[in-house]
Amino acid sequence: MDSIKNEILLAFDTFWDIWANRDNKENTLDDIIPFFNNSISTIGTGDHELGKDYHEVVQNFKSDFNEFHKPLSINYTYKKAMVLSSTSGYVEAVAIVSFELDDGTPLNLQLRFTTIFVLKNDKWLIAHSHISMPSNDQDIGESFPIDALKAKNNRLQELVTIRTKELEEKSDLLRKEKEKTELLLYNILPRKIARELIAKGKIATVRHENVSVIFTDFMGFTQIASTVSAKKIVKELNEIFFHFDDLIREESLEKIKTIGDSYMAVCGLPEADDKHAYKCVRVAKKMQNFIQNRNKTNDIEWKMRVGIHSGPVVAGIVGKDKFAYDLWGNTVNVASRLETAGLEGKVNISHDTYELLKGDPIFTFESRGKINTKGKGEVEMYFVS
Repeated sequence: MDSIKNEILLAFDTFWDIWANRDNKENTLDDIIPFFNNSISTIGTGDHELGKDYHEVVQNFKSDFNEFHKPLSINYTYKKAMVLSSTSGYVEAVAIVSFELDDGTPLNLQLRFTTIFVLKNDKWLIAHSHISMPSNDQDIGESFPIDALKAKNNRLQELVTIRTKELEEKSDLLRKEKEKTELLLYNILPRKIARELIAKGKIATVRHENVSVIFTDFMGFTQIASTVSAKKIVKELNEIFFHFDDLIREESLEKIKTIGDSYMAVCGLPEADDKHAYKCVRVAKKMQNFIQNRNKTNDIEWKMRVGIHSGPVVAGIVGKDKFAYDLWGNTVNVASRLETAGLEGKVNISHDTYELLKGDPIFTFESRGKINTKGKGEVEMYFVS
């Protein structure tokens, strides 16, 4: 399996290096065509990069090389190969692509590459390429690509429609490509919600009576951000939030969003979970342990607060052109206030969350009494460890 991953990664690196270097200018097209499978298709950041078949893909790359002769640089911040079978696999990568316009203006783009390969005659060929970028409403510090692809609603629906239509016309490989495209929705939305959107084209707003909401935030973030480069800040937050994503998957939580240096997740929806408070506290403790261990060897020492509250919320999607799955209600507001009132390295919970956990012997509680909070008055709080 590892040898196949290495072969796919080598094919990926070789192809995109040739594309970026453009050693033969417009004739670079001749250098990359040998990497194309005869059923190749592409999706890019605009309609001009949509290639439904081999001919359209070749024409798109030809236009690219004719328009831009100068070389580009690709600096990867994330790259991973996955094997689908002995003859197919894909590479996902995130990179900063830098180049100069004709007038010398430098331009840096953060792009996500998803490139699907098939093995033909002992050579890995590209069957599908998907390049995307963060949506216009994504803030600096939001995790990308898995916790931050908040794409426009009409564009996502268009992608699903395109892949569904091609499913009826092409082979098993193209069916896998459709599934890959739909995975983009699953990276943005809970699976149940994504399936509902795909099936119905809309999402019903639902009230969930018993959930726990978790907020994290870094103390002194503004000061830290003012002393290091934006690239460094984004790299730091990506490393931390990628790990947080892994933690919430392990406990079946749902990531809702990141807002700058704040991370929000929930347990108990869209599927009910009687252990929602227990799971949120377990994840919060693991998050704090990760930050504390990371600080021992990291040049930036992060100080994180965590707040958790349990109760009812309303969940759904609002908007037409730009959308995101979000939560509303007093439970969300109180969880945010608990985070603000927390302390470095601690997990701060409400009395409602405490009542759900107080009989569990694995937790230790420290009552903080009632603490005044902005807009919510006095809120009874506990540290849990």
